[in-house]
Amino acid sequence: MTLTLQVPRVHQPGIPLVVVSCLFLALLICCTPVHAVGYIYLDTGEQPALAAHAEGETRYFPGDQFEMTVILTNKGRDTAMEVAPLLAQGAYDPSTALGVTVSPRITEAPVTLKSLPVMAGDIGSWDQVPVTLQGVVRQDALPGIYVILLDTAYNYVYAIPMVGADFTTITPLYHQKVQVLPVPFRVLGEVRPVVISDKSENIVPGTQGYLTAEIINIGHATGNEVMFSIVPSDNVTFQVVDESVFLGKFGPGDVAPVRARIAVKDHTAAGSYPATLEGQYRDADGVVRTTPPVPIGITVSKGAVIESVTKNITIGPGETETITVTYKNSGDTPAVNAEARIIGNQVLVPKSDTASLGLFLPGETKSVQFVISAKESAIQGKQYVINTEVKYRDNLGALMLSDEMSFGADIQSPTGTRAITQNPVALVIIIGTLAIVVYVAWKLRRRKA
Repeated sequence: MTLTLQVPRVHQPGIPLVVVSCLFLALLICCTPVHAVGYIYLDTGEQPALAAHAEGETRYFPGDQFEMTVILTNKGRDTAMEVAPLLAQGAYDPSTALGVTVSPRITEAPVTLKSLPVMAGDIGSWDQVPVTLQGVVRQDALPGIYVILLDTAYNYVYAIPMVGADFTTITPLYHQKVQVLPVPFRVLGEVRPVVISDKSENIVPGTQGYLTAEIINIGHATGNEVMFSIVPSDNVTFQVVDESVFLGKFGPGDVAPVRARIAVKDHTAAGSYPATLEGQYRDADGVVRTTPPVPIGITVSKGAVIESVTKNITIGPGETETITVTYKNSGDTPAVNAEARIIGNQVLVPKSDTASLGLFLPGETKSVQFVISAKESAIQGKQYVINTEVKYRDNLGALMLSDEMSFGADIQSPTGTRAITQNPVALVIIIGTLAIVVYVAWKLRRRKA
């Protein structure tokens, strides 16, 4: 900026001009404002001095999102006297930082910054300007003290010489300055579980099973009164019977099992279902904290799926038959101490209705026999339904019952002697024939006699 001013000439009558010039130059060199006739100050060496400090809490845990308020303070102080009575106060203060820009960066701090460079404006002597920094602490951050660096750049006026004819023009001179301001913060340790392995035991539809996980604390803090729980995403299909597991103390590198009992809704499809491992503990200060949630899967098996693969049977009215019924375990877990049972009705009555299948392994097919009778009222040509079911115990000893199955029983016409004895017409013919044969035989014997 160049400012041209009219400076009155000071020349007393009778005083030589050279003397006046020398006096004027002496005033310039000595910079004595009370005797100056222009607007000037020379380079006094004064300049802005910015400092930064964080306001509020600056302790964070791994994974925290933070918003840090940093106060920029200009500690520079102008001790020079400004010789510009017609200008605004502080207009050319050499300790004022002009057009301050702030660019945050990190070197070794385990954070990801979200803040872009910002314009903080002019910061006068002992003025304060807040700047907001946003970021995320990385999950793998180690405990310790770290710094965020603020690259600050600005200009300042270091001198205003008088130039031009008769020293009537002033031109402020600027220096550019860059400061790197450290802002420290602390990362604290936490309990951070990680699942090493997990196993689903007897988690099948319609019953209860266990999900067992082995976890390790990869964090850098020791938790007291540690409790973990497994929380299914679907709390309708799955109900956690055991609410939580108490571990007590859980230090860095410690390995511990977490076992939860889970009830599964009937007819749930086999597959893996999402859940999370959640925990809480007391830190060294006695504050209750939660652990970062860890994803874990609940694997649902088919269980023992018993099917009847028996073809329809045939039986006649009034007959008693030994029938063979075949079953297949199409599931993926064994049925222990399996026992089959057939269920009769008003026409078909079982004489022996149970048979043992024993240990029924996945993919195995077994056949057992039952004795069944058809009442005389059974209608020939009609098909009746025989129901059957299998009860067994799962791997945890719980009593289970298969879905009810069925197969057909066709009522056929009697065969052999039963077909004759159950046909009235045939009986009349047979009796008549026998009567004739007996009568003829009797006649022949009388004639011979």
